[in-house]
Amino acid sequence: MTYDFNRALTDSSSLPLFVAIDAYVASDFGLKVRAMEMSNAEYDVRYKKISGTSKMKPPPSHHRIFPGYLVVRKLGTRDEYETWMPDHVFDELYTPEKIA
Repeated sequence: MTYDFNRALTDSSSLPLFVAIDAYVASDFGLKVRAMEMSNAEYDVRYKKISGTSKMKPPPSHHRIFPGYLVVRKLGTRDEYETWMPDHVFDELYTPEKIA
């Protein structure tokens, strides 16, 4: 399998939707988020390329590579922003949106 070097630059509007499991998380960051699996090192690449034109939280240290998610929070508001979180944290906070 080959690695897609443009994966870190995926358009955030095309990411799958996830729903907050916890009411506190939903009230603070929005009921729904867009997200995709992305390591902290990939998020660093994304941040360096598009943070000038997108609202983003700075990446965590990436001296070691960890699995996680690119997460777009506060969807559809003027406060919408991108961040990164470890996979185990994301999995505790969000579940895939069920399509009716």
